[in-house]
Amino acid sequence: MQFDFGYRMIRREFHSMKICMPVQQFNFLRVYLLLLPLWWACQLNAQDSVAFKPTGKVSGVIYSNFHYGITSTPGSDAAFEITRVYLNYETLMTPEISGRITLDIGSPDDISPFSRLRRYAYFKFAYVAYEKNKLEMQFGLIGTLHYKLQEQLWERRYLRKAFADEFKIGPSADLGFQAVYRFNPLVTADFTMMNGEGFTRLQMDDSFKYGAGLTVGRQESWISRIYADYMKNGESQISWAAVTSATLLKKLNLTFEYNYQHNYALTRDHHLFGWSAYGKYTLGTRTQLFARYDQLRSNIPEGQTHPWHLADDGSALVAGFQYAPVKPLKIALSYQDWVPWAANLDTRAFLFLNMEIRL
Repeated sequence: MQFDFGYRMIRREFHSMKICMPVQQFNFLRVYLLLLPLWWACQLNAQDSVAFKPTGKVSGVIYSNFHYGITSTPGSDAAFEITRVYLNYETLMTPEISGRITLDIGSPDDISPFSRLRRYAYFKFAYVAYEKNKLEMQFGLIGTLHYKLQEQLWERRYLRKAFADEFKIGPSADLGFQAVYRFNPLVTADFTMMNGEGFTRLQMDDSFKYGAGLTVGRQESWISRIYADYMKNGESQISWAAVTSATLLKKLNLTFEYNYQHNYALTRDHHLFGWSAYGKYTLGTRTQLFARYDQLRSNIPEGQTHPWHLADDGSALVAGFQYAPVKPLKIALSYQDWVPWAANLDTRAFLFLNMEIRL
């Protein structure tokens, strides 16, 4: 009706103005006005036809190694191992809503004769995420953001866990809620509320862990982050950590991090702390040299003469060469050791050939 009315108005205006228009041009105008509604309908239909379609993908990661003990301490036997397998399913349900499920299949850390035969499986991640503009939120079994950054900077989870995860200062995943806000491309802030037990344990009480962090910079050049969390269950436990990383001349990357936990495992006057320094030097598109040094220490509780964690305090060194023949495959040859602070414990040293396979 509107287009027909418009056509009559235009025709009346032409007649009133007595404009001399060739018949061919006037007929073209009539055809154009008649086809305009049809063109509009086609455009709307085309927009509907390109509506968002949900997607999903399955992936996997395998960590394996061969190690040879170069010391005679217990547990230094040569062996082949598959230390970790991750099975992932990720889905994008709408442009803003996504989800992920990851099954973590590992092997025990003990040195019993049957440890290499046993396997355990946990859900490492199982969450729904919402992201729009500057805000991102996750709910469910989520990765802890600070330790995720440490792992990304280290880049070699298939050799050794990030410091906080390796020494159980904080879990790499937990059940809860996480929000991240990006003020600009260089500054982000985050808040988490979690059970506090980690992804391998059930919630046994009504206490929660609250955490907050601030990240400045870009991971490709320079980045720094500070993080702290708090939980109370009888005793108050406070953790804080800082990490900074810089890339120099596009080939050399150096990272330093410090971790501290007050009242470790909710135990009064048991504090655990340490630092880690690591770096890499890129030789070519497929090859890198890398090294990492860790130190873990504990305090001496009041009334005692030795650190409470002395039997497990010490330093670790990892150094070697990485080769990536294709993007989904990494191979590393490295030297790894553990030097305990306790005088009655022996140093353990190994040669490792590690492999990461992404499927």
